[in-house]
Amino acid sequence: YTDADALADGMLVDLSPFGLHFRGRPVNRITGGLWADLQPFADGPPDLARTLRTKLRYAYYKGDIWQVPPGLWLIANEVGGWTLMRPEDH
Repeated sequence: YTDADALADGMLVDLSPFGLHFRGRPVNRITGGLWADLQPFADGPPDLARTLRTKLRYAYYKGDIWQVPPGLWLIANEVGGWTLMRPEDH
């Protein structure tokens, strides 16, 4: 099951156009379920990017996982970046 497969079936969404970075790597993926939950609360890509950028500033390392308040994870992915997800999406 590849990154391309996950993008094609909606399990992952490409965040590359948002231009988000964390620790020198792009935050280039988000799980489909988290994307669906966040999208209605933003007035468009610039607002969502701003919200996510703010959340990334408060990320902390705990238990071998980068955590983003409130209760999200950042996991290194196979395309050289990070995937933002809920713990249950892992």
